[in-house]
Amino acid sequence: MDNTNVEFNKKVFFEHLIFTFLIMMIFWIPCLILGINGIVIKDHFWLYIPWLLGGLSPAIASYIVLKKNNQIKGFLDYLKQVFDFKHKIWGYLLAICFPLIQVVLMCLLSGYKKGLPLYYLPFMILAMIFAGGLEEAGWRYITYTELNKKFGFIISVLITAILWWVWHTPLFFIPGVSQYHKNFLVFGIMVLGFSFVLATIKELTGSVWLCVLCHAIINSLGNFFHYDLYGSYMASSITTAILIALSLVSVYGFKYIKKKNDNKLTVEK
Repeated sequence: MDNTNVEFNKKVFFEHLIFTFLIMMIFWIPCLILGINGIVIKDHFWLYIPWLLGGLSPAIASYIVLKKNNQIKGFLDYLKQVFDFKHKIWGYLLAICFPLIQVVLMCLLSGYKKGLPLYYLPFMILAMIFAGGLEEAGWRYITYTELNKKFGFIISVLITAILWWVWHTPLFFIPGVSQYHKNFLVFGIMVLGFSFVLATIKELTGSVWLCVLCHAIINSLGNFFHYDLYGSYMASSITTAILIALSLVSVYGFKYIKKKNDNKLTVEK
């Protein structure tokens, strides 16, 4: 779990970042220009294609960069790296419990209205794997993981959170999408909390897939419990603070237990 002794791949990190923002702009900037001129996504279904491809830019960029740098053999190998399904039950519990904690806290602190019936949840999670979850094939697979080799857990999370937050910027200016004209700062506070959560899952399990699943669940739950994600500084700040605290306890608690067990095994030998 301690990656500080592994060499930071500067080339892979910066190439991925450049490709991610370049691909995002190629697809989202036209959506923004068209939206300003009255051609909005909710009235023109075909605009969901560039919207979705822009959202997949971290994943698309990760495949390009990993293949370019000979870190994967091909697309099937890439899929195996991202969709690494075989994990112990506690890893899946982490991916499920963190989003549940987040939604419960936001509902308690800001109030909520009932949304979709819960029996739609599996279908929504499946949809959100592609509409959000696969961002983790970039942000946690490459960005956080490479930074963690150089800076360690906390600083790496903070840098990743800023990059991830800035990457979302065009969505707040595209008419018809859920982020349009919403509070960018409050969103940034929640991104910080989610960044700690997702990095914790990557740190403890090493899994990209469990990060994808957690992200998809986070995105899905808002459709079933309509809480004030963008409007409440207090609710978002308290929720983020609790998520960060839980993440730090999980990561450093695991490190402490692992170190204690390793020392015990050394003494026994």
